[in-house]
Order: sequence, then C-alpha cells, then structure tokens
Amino acid sequence: MEFRNRIVGLVRFSYPALTGFTRQDEDIAAQIAWLHDRERLETRFRFFEALSLPSLKAQSDRGFETLILVGDGFPDWAMQRLHAGIADLDRARIVQLPPMQHYPAMQAAFGSLLDDGCSHLTSFRLDDDDAMDIHHVARLRRMVDGMARIVNPGTSFCIGHNRGLFLDLSGDDPIWTDVTEKLPLGVGLAMCAPVESRENIFRRNHRLLHMFFTTLTEGETHGYIRTVHSGNDSEGKASGQVRLIGGAKLTAVLRRGFPFLPEGFRG
Repeated sequence: MEFRNRIVGLVRFSYPALTGFTRQDEDIAAQIAWLHDRERLETRFRFFEALSLPSLKAQSDRGFETLILVGDGFPDWAMQRLHAGIADLDRARIVQLPPMQHYPAMQAAFGSLLDDGCSHLTSFRLDDDDAMDIHHVARLRRMVDGMARIVNPGTSFCIGHNRGLFLDLSGDDPIWTDVTEKLPLGVGLAMCAPVESRENIFRRNHRLLHMFFTTLTEGETHGYIRTVHSGNDSEGKASGQVRLIGGAKLTAVLRRGFPFLPEGFRG
C-alpha cells in the first residue's frame, strides 16, 4: 500500500480526563471546578497565546491539522476566546468530549477526523504552555518519510526532539537553560501509525515511549521551549544535560527558531 501520511497535532486545554493527571481528584466535579477556575484558565491562556498557539501559526510547513481538546463543560467565555485565538490557524478546530479515561479520550479526539484516504496518521502532542520551533512540522515530515522506508511495514514508530530550551518562570526572574534530554520529551513528540491501528502519540507515557516503539530523536536543533512554573502538572526537571544560556547565544537561538516569542518571555 502506498505510504500516505497525515500530520495532526493535539493540544489538551484543561480537558478533565478521569486519569492521567499527577493531581487527580476522585471527585470529578471538584477536578472540573479546579481545571475551569477563572483565574487558572486566564493563566493557561496567557501561556497558550504567547507560546503554543504562535508556534503553531508560525510553522514553515502549513500542511498539518490541529485539534484543541476541551471538556464538554468548558466555560462559554473561554470557548469564545479559544475560537477567536484559532480563527487564523489553518485547519484547526476544537473537540469537546465528556470526562473519559485519558487514552480513550485521545483516541476519540483523533477519531473525530474525517477519513481522507491516508494510510498513516502522524500525531504529535503539544501542551498549552510549551512551544515548538518554526520548522518543527517540516522536520517531522522529512524524518517520518525517511523512517517509513526502514521500519518494519505495518508498525508504529516515534519521532522526538531532545535538544531545546527550558524556561523556568517559578522565581522572580526567568531562567533559561539549554537542555539535551536523554529520554523522550513530550513537546512536539510524534508517532506515525497505520490508520487502522488507531494508535496515537498518547499511547504511552512519553518518558517510556522508546521502550515500546522504535524511536528516532533529533539532537541538533533547539526544537522546543518547555516552561517550568507553579502550574505544571508534571515535574519540571530535565532528564539529561542542562546548561545555562543567555546573552547573544540565547538571542540567536530564539531569533532562529522562536521569533514569535513575546518580549515579556525573553528574559
């Protein structure tokens, strides 16, 4: 069968999954109330509108789709703001689902895509407070096309980017570090899978992905910005080499890969 690839990214925007959170309340009503708290959502929008959304809009390869996953009880004011934000992002749409177990919810979100005859789905993940560099999708497409020629036919494989920047906003002043991860990082992490398998990038914990799937990591490009702040659900620690970065070197990296970054986030 001819290899025909479809690239789709998914952003979970305060979706109330029944599993998957580090902070998981057994009372789903309490979980939803926390996730949809006005002050908390305003903070998430601040990150989303400064990092995740601009990085999607700035991609040099526009041949991808974006799904924004929210709960079926997402507040009206937030839904209006979300719709306005993605209005000029090509082939982006919002998916609303009731609270579900985490992975079935991800399958349902990707399952909402209309069949376009492609043989493979390359799904990538992006949290609402992180960013990908502007050539991420173009590089991902090139790497997937190459890997598809060498992996066992009919199997799923993954593509990651282990070089990037951490932006620590937990203190009074932002701290930038140049990070090379030794384990797969979730920002922009992708899986190419046969459509009939219904597998997607959320199939396994991102740190353990390489244990279950053939995984290629690109280690030369600063491919992501991962923010560290008090609202992180997961621990904001790198698994590999960490080096402070600033001055002209940081400016050059940001100009090359993240020119959309607002001045207030540049340190």
